[in-house]
Amino acid sequence: MRALRINEADRPAPRSRAEPRRERKRAARRLPERAWGRNALVALCLAGTLSTGGAAWWFVQSGRLDLARQQAAATFTDLVVAAGLAVREINVTGRHETAPAALLAAIGLKRGDPILFFDAEEARRRVERIAWVERASVQRILPDTILVNIVERRPHARWQIDGRVLLVDREGKVLSAADPARFGELRRVVGPGAERRARALFEMLEREPELAARVRDAVRVRDRRWDLEFDNGITVQLPEHNAQAAWSQLALMQRERQVLERAVSAIDLRLPGRVVVRLTPEAMEYLNPPKAGRRPGGSS
Repeated sequence: MRALRINEADRPAPRSRAEPRRERKRAARRLPERAWGRNALVALCLAGTLSTGGAAWWFVQSGRLDLARQQAAATFTDLVVAAGLAVREINVTGRHETAPAALLAAIGLKRGDPILFFDAEEARRRVERIAWVERASVQRILPDTILVNIVERRPHARWQIDGRVLLVDREGKVLSAADPARFGELRRVVGPGAERRARALFEMLEREPELAARVRDAVRVRDRRWDLEFDNGITVQLPEHNAQAAWSQLALMQRERQVLERAVSAIDLRLPGRVVVRLTPEAMEYLNPPKAGRRPGGSS
């Protein structure tokens, strides 16, 4: 590799000592001129910035920015629809009890709306707020179809409260007003709190299926315990605590003594280790006939 060398002829000539002083004086005289030029340039830039900022502020405050955005959005929407990306079909599967009007309102679309702007996830959340819907899925199928699949809640009981009868599911969620002609086969639970406790009660009853098949109504007493009303009019009072043991005891009494076939109006199982049976008025009169010469309820 060849080394680079500086020739003597290329070296700059030495300067005298007085020359740097003259250059410094000339530079000092040029400084005000340069400063004035820089200040003018800064002022010009500042004026342009303020002018542009003022125009932008006026554009925003006057509402013209929002108007421009709306016009741009409308133009884009028209282009999307013209390209065929508009809703033509909404296909729903799994619907039996859910009202079509409520479902369409939750989906939030109508024929001809642009499909690209449709938020399927938000629509799914709205659909799942409908009382009958347990879960749902919503899909956007380009270019023009919305697919909705729902799984509906199943009625579990009829709940009577404040003179009304409502349908509830296993979790106690109210579905709608009960139609006696369509849901008369469901058990009826009565009173405040009965709709929330029905699932646990029915699960307990089904442990004795033959006996459970005869229960028609269950009345919640002060949201603490149950009175069961059977198909022949007999009322069985269950205790607040350990109701399962009392229910098993009743099943044993029915198998061994056919207690539900006797002339009783109520069976009280609220006291541990004790069963209190109330006879029908006819049975009471049979066991305690009025004495001769005395009228029932009066004196001789």
